Amino acid sequence: MLFTTPTQFAVLALCLIAGWIFGLASAPGGRRAKTKLREVEAEYAAYRKDAEARIKAADAERDRIARAAPVTASTMGVQPHDDARPADRI
Repeated sequence: MLFTTPTQFAVLALCLIAGWIFGLASAPGGRRAKTKLREVEAEYAAYRKDAEARIKAADAERDRIARAAPVTASTMGVQPHDDARPADRI
């Protein structure tokens, strides 16, 4: 076995903790990740703003068309039948 005495285990633990502290001290602090997150948030906000503008324009166009020519049976070319009745249920 590689480590057999309590002193060796203590030295191993000390080395692991020192490596962990050294790694934290030499890390860039996540600056790149924060910058990338800000870029993605800005892209998403621009996309959402564009999508909302397109939806608003489509709704306005739909309302304009609906006010201009309401759909009725005569505009659809449908003639009402006098003998029209609902189908019998089974």
